[in-house]
Amino acid sequence: MAQQPNVEITAAEQPRTNLEPGPAVKWRSGKPGIPDGPDAIPGGGYYGTTGPDPGWGLKILGGVALPDDDPHLRDVVAGLMLARAAALGRAPIPEDIEVALILCGYGYEPPAAVTDRRSRWVEAAAHDQRPGATAVAEVDRNLLVLKPERLIESLRGSIPA
Repeated sequence: MAQQPNVEITAAEQPRTNLEPGPAVKWRSGKPGIPDGPDAIPGGGYYGTTGPDPGWGLKILGGVALPDDDPHLRDVVAGLMLARAAALGRAPIPEDIEVALILCGYGYEPPAAVTDRRSRWVEAAAHDQRPGATAVAEVDRNLLVLKPERLIESLRGSIPA
């Protein structure tokens, strides 16, 4: 409808422009221990270096029947599995569980040094700050990233105790 000629429109009755929001300000936490960005997230040392989606790895490990019911063996296998996935830069897959079990001496006829090492890892898992950290620290990264068949061939050779 058009404006009537006898009605005056004041400035308060004029249409208002929509205000746009101002520029975003950078958020910083005032609490200690809360990272402010990717550079502030601790890594290495006791923090370790996680690969993508370790929760998925623990879920697939939960559905696997291990050869031994010892809960500390599950911790060792989880540590080795997650370390292998992180070393390869991807999320954990069932092959990582297979490699972890081979490193522990399951799935083939292991040398005595491998079974002794597994016993030491399982005992240490109860006292590790991160369960399975002793096993991850002792395994050579070059062995960790091998395919299961190649790993068995390598382990049948000499293993340092």
